Amino acid sequence: MKSTFWPYSRDPYEIFKLLIEDPRMPKLQMARKFKVNPNTMVKWWDAAIEKRIIIPPIFRRKSYSNFKEYFYFFKTKDPHKLYEFLQIKNLHITYFSVQTGFCNFQIVSKEPVKPQGEVILSGPRSDYFVIIPPKRSFEKSIKKIDTILRNLDVLEPRKSPLRFHNGEYKPWDGKDEAIFWEMCNNVRIPFTSVVQSAETYNDKAWSWFKDRDKFGDIIMFYFPKGEGSYIPSLYVIETNHDSVLIDIFSELPTTTVFYRLSGKVMMLAYLPFTLEGRSVVRKALSILEKEELVTSYTNSVIEYHYRI
Repeated sequence: MKSTFWPYSRDPYEIFKLLIEDPRMPKLQMARKFKVNPNTMVKWWDAAIEKRIIIPPIFRRKSYSNFKEYFYFFKTKDPHKLYEFLQIKNLHITYFSVQTGFCNFQIVSKEPVKPQGEVILSGPRSDYFVIIPPKRSFEKSIKKIDTILRNLDVLEPRKSPLRFHNGEYKPWDGKDEAIFWEMCNNVRIPFTSVVQSAETYNDKAWSWFKDRDKFGDIIMFYFPKGEGSYIPSLYVIETNHDSVLIDIFSELPTTTVFYRLSGKVMMLAYLPFTLEGRSVVRKALSILEKEELVTSYTNSVIEYHYRI
């Protein structure tokens, strides 16, 4: 259905589905699949990216010991001052954000660091698990979640995908590392650029990408009304029922990300500004706590962030 926000004939979710099929699918191939002029496809793609309905796919490594990422959630005296400082001098830090809630600052680092403040939660993260959101409105998703919460017995527990891997991933050399840092924040970057910047060769880069599922995960974000229409909310959940959480919050129509940190399940959810939208996760967690599937939970809201 056309709107002033998205006035084009093809639903952006259909473009997102093509990325799920192949995150590096060329726009020309997308045009052929949609049976449209390549210029039309470029217009659709550019609009989806500009409106931040679709975020170009990123790549994150699994939790092998030679790929560790260290997460720190802490309270600091002046979060914005630290934010500005880290943009100039980041050392091993790859991501940081200003937050409101159980902490007011987060750091992700390649190496252990000493945060400037009171550390609330820290440690190396597990593998990620990323939801592919269904095509539906938030209103319908909330009704679906309510139905599941009334019938929790139908959820079959499964082994948690939020794994910690033992030992190093091998083989892995300096060229592999260089390719990773070229592709980690945009999987769609041209291979010619990767080969040149990583000072490697085509076969190496293609082989790396072909084997990517062995050592990492592609993460694709989808926001039906654009990223700015949602609140990025980070939940810290004490539970031994990871699959229950994943099954319930897989019903949200925006990308939801899970990982484990220091014995807790971390869930990054993007929620609308409506009352129902803002309360859906807390309402669900409250019920799960009552049913003794969750021991405790808290959260923070990401105000703004910076990625190296």
